[in-house]
Amino acid sequence: MNGFRKRWNVEEKDDQQLDEFRNRALHTVASILGPYLVEDVDLSNDYLKIIGKSPEFNTLFMHNLTLTPVWRALAGSRGIQELVFFLESLFHLPFRAKTLEQLAAGLKEDITASGVPIVLAHSKGCYLFYKKGVKLLDELVVNADLVWLSDYPKALIAFENALIQSSDSAKQREVLDSLRVSLENFVRQLLGNRKSLENNKEILLKWMDDHNTNTETRNMMRELFQFYCNYQNNHVKHGAGWKPAEVDFILYLTATFIHLLLGLAR
Repeated sequence: MNGFRKRWNVEEKDDQQLDEFRNRALHTVASILGPYLVEDVDLSNDYLKIIGKSPEFNTLFMHNLTLTPVWRALAGSRGIQELVFFLESLFHLPFRAKTLEQLAAGLKEDITASGVPIVLAHSKGCYLFYKKGVKLLDELVVNADLVWLSDYPKALIAFENALIQSSDSAKQREVLDSLRVSLENFVRQLLGNRKSLENNKEILLKWMDDHNTNTETRNMMRELFQFYCNYQNNHVKHGAGWKPAEVDFILYLTATFIHLLLGLAR
């Protein structure tokens, strides 16, 4: 599909991408979860509870997948956020781990084929959808940090909050707050203290020296870390001078800090 579009110079619209992704996702759900959904009424009601809809007590949808509450919710979803929420809710149903792995693999293929700007990540045994940014950075830095941060629970929770908030244009300032909290909690656990981000700078640089970091890398960290703290204090924590274009930059900078330090700590 991608090759055909390139050869014919076809431009996709957001609505077209969404429709294609929804249709592919329905095929995936049908092939992997279909037998479970039509045979187990309780499973459908569990799903309705997760997505906040009232229960159903009829069994008319037995042996007809397209009549199940799950199918109707996915097929009738409005917009990418609602569709993704309904899909993510499937991973909270009591399926076997192998079944969830197959579902995740199928949906990842659907995402790639449809070109929708989302990514499905696996962290702490959970499957979560996030807004997609730059592919190389997402795969090598952001997604990697989600896995590596499992040993730093407070930092991981704040980082995940930032990724979730990033999909909402009204919560971009909260993204910046969550990133600062994530980095601060990570550095605190790494160094074994409760100091603020600013007060941990010199201790962190000493820790990097003890872990045989090159002088140039430490000097870059010294400058970037200080500017990072200044930015957060002047324009986020105690001000309102942040710019929307800076949010992704701060996201990837935070992830890169953590990525480097995790690598040194391993």
